[in-house]
Amino acid sequence: MWEIKIKRENSLPEPVGYKKAFDDCQGQELRDDLEKKAMGIAKGGFGNIFMIMFTLYMTGNMMNIFTIVIIGQFLWQAISTIAKMDQAFSLLENRGISLFLYKLIYLSAGLLQLGVVLYKLYNIGLLPLNSADWIDLVPLHHQEEIVVPYSYN
Repeated sequence: MWEIKIKRENSLPEPVGYKKAFDDCQGQELRDDLEKKAMGIAKGGFGNIFMIMFTLYMTGNMMNIFTIVIIGQFLWQAISTIAKMDQAFSLLENRGISLFLYKLIYLSAGLLQLGVVLYKLYNIGLLPLNSADWIDLVPLHHQEEIVVPYSYN
């Protein structure tokens, strides 16, 4: 019967690019890794902005079903991004770092996405911001008196 015994020695250096897991890290190393992870989550929303802008540009200013579906999808994505902020940072809660700045960056990315979509809605005329959109709410002026010219013929 063959038998192989392998001895593990920890004297080997770590390979290039090797990153310890969060559980293996200690002290300041753990804090730095958690901050990098939080910043990665916070900046994640900014990567979608240029894709949203390009896609909305390609839809044009015509009113059709494809434009409405794409705008609706991006609007839902922006709103759900903002709504799921606490869920995105849930793994980093109570780990010893302040998440206020990272959540603020994440929120600004979501609001910027929402702003791009609302600007597109304004450009195609679905967002009523002009005074002409509200002309029906202006009360009509009813004339109280009528002046009739008198003729001396």
